[in-house]
Amino acid sequence: MKILLLNPPSSDQKFYIREGRCTQEKGMWATLWPPISLAACGAVLEKNQHDVEIVDCAAQEISRAAFLKKIRSNKYQLVAWSSSTPTINSDLAFADELKSHDPGIKTAVFGTHVSVLAEDCLNHTPGLDFVVRNEPEESMAELADALEHHVALDDIWGISYKDSNGRIFHNRQRPFIQDLDQLPFPAWHLLELEKYKLPLNGKAYLILAPLRGCPFPCTFCTAQTYYGRKLRRKSTSVMMKEIERNIASFGVKEFFIWADTFTVDRDYVMEFCQSVRQQGLDIGWTCNSRVDTVDQELLTAMREAGCWMISYGIESGNQKILDAVKKKITLEQSKTAVTMAKRAGIKVAAHFILGLPGETEKSIEETIDFALNLDPDLAQFYCATPFAGSDLYEAAKGNGWIKASEFREFSQKSAGMSLPGLAPERVNEFRNKAYRRFYFRPVAIFRLLKMAKAKGLFSAIAGGLKFTFNTGYKQIQREKDEQ
Repeated sequence: MKILLLNPPSSDQKFYIREGRCTQEKGMWATLWPPISLAACGAVLEKNQHDVEIVDCAAQEISRAAFLKKIRSNKYQLVAWSSSTPTINSDLAFADELKSHDPGIKTAVFGTHVSVLAEDCLNHTPGLDFVVRNEPEESMAELADALEHHVALDDIWGISYKDSNGRIFHNRQRPFIQDLDQLPFPAWHLLELEKYKLPLNGKAYLILAPLRGCPFPCTFCTAQTYYGRKLRRKSTSVMMKEIERNIASFGVKEFFIWADTFTVDRDYVMEFCQSVRQQGLDIGWTCNSRVDTVDQELLTAMREAGCWMISYGIESGNQKILDAVKKKITLEQSKTAVTMAKRAGIKVAAHFILGLPGETEKSIEETIDFALNLDPDLAQFYCATPFAGSDLYEAAKGNGWIKASEFREFSQKSAGMSLPGLAPERVNEFRNKAYRRFYFRPVAIFRLLKMAKAKGLFSAIAGGLKFTFNTGYKQIQREKDEQ
């Protein structure tokens, strides 16, 4: 079959990165993530002898109109794309637009939102044929084979679909892939890799995905929807071969390790680091972590194996808020983890969430103060967002904090929940204040100057800050008026 895999264009003239549980507007940290899910699906489909094309509209800056024109000049049989909660209205409407241009195209979507709300998505989108639930590779491969050979769909686990009469079927849930080593290496050759650069140094980079699954119960996260709770691992020997392939075939020596918590299995990480050193691989890499899954020996080993930045989910500077969202960390653990990483020579990116349930203006101030006291190299401040598939979504819907259908308002850069005693507008003001207080310090500016190449210094932080000096000035004026 001729198959197109797609990070789709949006209807609002903006470009989005859609990857598993994460959705960000292009420009966040000025970083475009290489779409690992598209590349992984492409590899499996190519292995089954399909003719596969991947288009990342965010990276290639392809507008909706331009893409639909492209569709008219190509005879794709199946078009499948990633989707997300903030962009879901646009993502689903795209199916109808594709059908209007070519009624013969089969359409499929995947992602956390559609996995949870498959019935709703199919029921309200005439042009959508299939929802691929949870991790997509095996289901996508079987779906393509079935469509090619015109066989029944009822034996394909992990999909939801409509028949010719509009009846919706949800096939049996597909077990998560246990042997990740069986997956072919991602089909990065199908992408324009020159589009993906690290923001601070401008080097080309790719994603490595050695682990899947997250055993932690954080109420605001949808990680389990995509990759499940049970931790699954690729063998370190396979990971070394993948790294060597990426260096030899693409000349890439910088990597972002794509795992919800790379350091969750200490022995695995130590083995990974030892293998990198034994193979003499001169690489640089960054990863996500939790503050309760690291120690000094581990961080030192990571630095010696090329890790130069670690991202911690700190979330809040108020212990009651952390406990309420089941983060299961302490403020003291956050302090220790940041200190240990700096001691090991690893830069720290800290992530905070403002406007979680139980939040007050005082607790948000505590989080901002905590961020300043931790003094990580980089800080990211998000608005709490009730993504479909998270416990927070169910709580927000049940308590009337959101209107469940207004998904277009779900964004980590703008608050959408109306919490008791805390209006979303105030959360947005505090977010601007947090960025201003953190990055308008001489030490933070000096650190960024030292970290970044001249080419991308302020573009590297522009997406993350997402406010201008003018916005900061207006905030200062508002504060003066309040006084």
